[in-house]
Amino acid sequence: MLKLVKYDFRRDRDKFLAVFVITILVQFVIGFTINSDQEMFMMNITTYVVAGVVLLFLTLRTFNQNLSLYNRRLVPLPVLHTVMSPVLLFLGLLLGLFIIAYIHLCVYIMMISSSFLPEDFWSVSSYAVLMILWASAFSMLLVMFSITVARSVRVKGKVWIGLVAFFIIQNIISFLETWMFDHEFISFESAFRFEVTEGGANLNEIEIPQYFLGLLPILFEATIAAILIFVIVKLVKKRVEL
Repeated sequence: MLKLVKYDFRRDRDKFLAVFVITILVQFVIGFTINSDQEMFMMNITTYVVAGVVLLFLTLRTFNQNLSLYNRRLVPLPVLHTVMSPVLLFLGLLLGLFIIAYIHLCVYIMMISSSFLPEDFWSVSSYAVLMILWASAFSMLLVMFSITVARSVRVKGKVWIGLVAFFIIQNIISFLETWMFDHEFISFESAFRFEVTEGGANLNEIEIPQYFLGLLPILFEATIAAILIFVIVKLVKKRVEL
């Protein structure tokens, strides 16, 4: 599978590297043009989020192309590897983006100060990275499922069928989690959702909402992810329309 990830990366290497280079250049521009620490920090985060979304679309494009590449079907590997290689590629790219962000933050702290960071920033941000990686992988699987369903039908309006499939499955999962656990499914929005409380004489503290630590919702989503992967593999094996 790692060979497939490497192949997918090499095929669109220039596009991926362009995203990283542009992100770094934008961060330099923000650093030299914005004076407010808080405003600059928010702009930095926004830039990294936008870069992550662009990488998501690029890897989804890779998955969509893999479904129609004749030479990919000739590779003597399980279909599961073809399905999961874009997911691993995206997580690897996202991890690289996080590394750049942490280096950027460390450089800023050494040059300026860490006084603008809440007291529990490092522990909470490390937890947030894990949640964002999971939310990203889960969201990508939802879109991959929708793409595969759309390519499996032989009617017009496949794009709309894919969109409808995405919103239906997303709303069903959200409804089930709210009904069973009183908890909305993990998404990009919830991965960034924290509560900032006053720490008295200390700096503000970041707290993770209690529902965010639920093990059962995570296990439920892992089960849903396994089902999505199983269905995608079955549809690809049945030769989605090329």
